[in-house]
Amino acid sequence: MFDDKFLENGLIWECVKLCDDYVNKLDIKGLSKHEFKPEGKSPMIIYVVEAQGPSEKNVMLYGHLDKQPWMLPWREGLGPTKPVIEGEYLYGRGGADDGYSLFSCMLAIKSL
Repeated sequence: MFDDKFLENGLIWECVKLCDDYVNKLDIKGLSKHEFKPEGKSPMIIYVVEAQGPSEKNVMLYGHLDKQPWMLPWREGLGPTKPVIEGEYLYGRGGADDGYSLFSCMLAIKSL
């Protein structure tokens, strides 16, 4: 379930372009983009939105563009679609985890 030619077949770059085009169309004030392309690895794209107003706090939103298999079984009581908080940690994956996080996060930022 892993495309070992992902850097060569161009699909990952099409995905990056589709996402970047979407972000650019939102025209978010103070947005900058940083690309990391380590040899033989998936690219990492980071968008930074400079703080506006009196707040001194930062927020980090994370997501990835691939689709992760469920990879069952998890530990007893845990699963990919069942969010569970244990102590300080959240286990499980949300609806924005696989492929859609960039769209929902950036649209939320634009809305603010």
